[in-house]
Amino acid sequence: MAGLDGGPLVVGVDLGGTKILAGVVSADNRILGRGKRTTPAKDGGPAILQAMTECVDEALTQAGVSRDAIAAGGIGSPGPLDVHTGVILFSANLNVKNYPIGPELAAVLDAPVVVRNDVRVGGYGEFVLGAGRGYRNVISAFVGTGIGGCIIVDGRIVTGSTENAGEIGHIIIKAGGPKCGCGQRGCMEALSSKTAIAGRVAKAVKKKTPTVLGAKMARKGGRLKSGDLAEAVADNDSVAVREVRRAAHFLGLGLGGLVNVLGPEIVIIGGGVAQALGDSWLDLVRTSARRQILTDPEGKIQIVRASLGDDAAVLGAALMARESLLKS
Repeated sequence: MAGLDGGPLVVGVDLGGTKILAGVVSADNRILGRGKRTTPAKDGGPAILQAMTECVDEALTQAGVSRDAIAAGGIGSPGPLDVHTGVILFSANLNVKNYPIGPELAAVLDAPVVVRNDVRVGGYGEFVLGAGRGYRNVISAFVGTGIGGCIIVDGRIVTGSTENAGEIGHIIIKAGGPKCGCGQRGCMEALSSKTAIAGRVAKAVKKKTPTVLGAKMARKGGRLKSGDLAEAVADNDSVAVREVRRAAHFLGLGLGGLVNVLGPEIVIIGGGVAQALGDSWLDLVRTSARRQILTDPEGKIQIVRASLGDDAAVLGAALMARESLLKS
């Protein structure tokens, strides 16, 4: 089956630490069907593949097409990765090591599958179709379970000699700070991600500091939903407000430092935390970043929210899948 303008259909998959999203995407970049599953992050590669397959099949059903209609697939996955073989080498947020997620999904679809870093594909989606359209030099940061980034210089994604460069979430911004899932201490991810906020809220609950988040997290096995956090902030919950401000401060520190080094035209901030907390949170990040930025005295560099929401990585992965077909 062809896309709406005659090109092939492709599948884009966003493999996150919390959820898996899949979309069947037409040649004019419309998502024709979607699927969603919770990521079995602790259960290993085969369980993740099974959930991903169910997610893809749900998207196919919604789109009204079968697997054999798909010309190629793209996966946005946490890394580091071997992008040439489609293997997840390891991940701070998934219990996998040297798992060939690309070849495994390719076998399911009987179609070629490319695997790229999850945040790189999200940033590419925003660059081509979202808030980054029309710019050539972009920094994207996605704040969710972890923090990832996509750096685009002169219209090209910076991946470095290893194809894994751009891990802005693992820049150390507080020496000796809290331990990160990657094993280091003081990473931006360990200070500003939803996981970091949840950890600090849990400590406040343990100290019996009053907060509405204690009961909500208890009902959800210790997990903190971005929506619950946003509601608590809106209700002026002291713990929620304090921890959100702290997270925004450190995120701004890291992004401001990157702006000094790279001098982008625009900084795009997305992910579940950004979506849930909205413009008031973004203002906190902007304020912190502006204090660090020395290289933009006239304030020309924009700091904005991502515009594609949960579709960014799905569309970015689909774009890369389609580009791989053109190169083959």
